[in-house]
Amino acid sequence: MSDDPVQYGTQPRFVIVTIPGRPTAKGRPRFARGRAVTPQATRDAEATMAQYMRLACPEPLAGPLDLRVWFEFRRPDSWPKAERDRVDEHEDESWYQGRPDLDNLVKLALDSANGILFADDAQIVHLEADKVYGSENQTVINLQQAEGGHDGS
Repeated sequence: MSDDPVQYGTQPRFVIVTIPGRPTAKGRPRFARGRAVTPQATRDAEATMAQYMRLACPEPLAGPLDLRVWFEFRRPDSWPKAERDRVDEHEDESWYQGRPDLDNLVKLALDSANGILFADDAQIVHLEADKVYGSENQTVINLQQAEGGHDGS
């Protein structure tokens, strides 16, 4: 994972986006006067993610896509130094098992990317996502054209 938040291939055939800050889950809509209202924290998180995505991807990727997302949560300072160093150097994946739930984190990332990184999230044919401890709070999105398979035609 790079320090540069914006990386992309030549065609573009892949995009890597790093979004700084604690990963945020998609909040459940609230209902008022018969209308669904998206929580402000969700709207703010989607806007922040979309801003970084627009910088990384001038036009949506086409065709079937493979998505890999890492949601990194800053490891506690109370951890022993050896364990902190191992996580900080990405030598060890320490799973983050706390809230927010992984499916809600993915939902916010997909909704934020829709129309920016890809035209429609139906293009995602393969998805991997992890919640891990890291040296910083951040979300790293790696999107690339899927290899193999067929287009269903």
